[in-house]
Amino acid sequence: MTKRNEILVVDDDMDIRDSLKIILEKNGYGVRLARNGAEALKELKDQVPDLMILDVMMSTDTEGFDLAYELKNSQEYENLPIILLTSFLEKVREEGPDQFQHILGEEWPAKWLFEKPIDSERLLKKLEGILKPA
Repeated sequence: MTKRNEILVVDDDMDIRDSLKIILEKNGYGVRLARNGAEALKELKDQVPDLMILDVMMSTDTEGFDLAYELKNSQEYENLPIILLTSFLEKVREEGPDQFQHILGEEWPAKWLFEKPIDSERLLKKLEGILKPA
């Protein structure tokens, strides 16, 4: 029997969390949910998932971004694949780039970035590529 890949979805938007849970479970993934960075850290300590889907902007504009950096700089979690979700580009277009310069000037701490609203077909293809058996 094949082990289901487990994904931790971290987003402060309940609708995003719930819709991703439905989509992912329908496609055979195990899913755990967290509302913020603190809950995500607790979930990680309980059990490390195979992949994390992490919203960039939660209680602060960089909460997810900061958590991803923290994880990538930790020996325990440095190899955890992280997909960042953001409506950042839309927010930059709406509010202008000045207040986001601290993010724009940084190197992103994850290889994959998906803009909201999420294209679920594209996300599932990406997950399949990242989590394919070695």
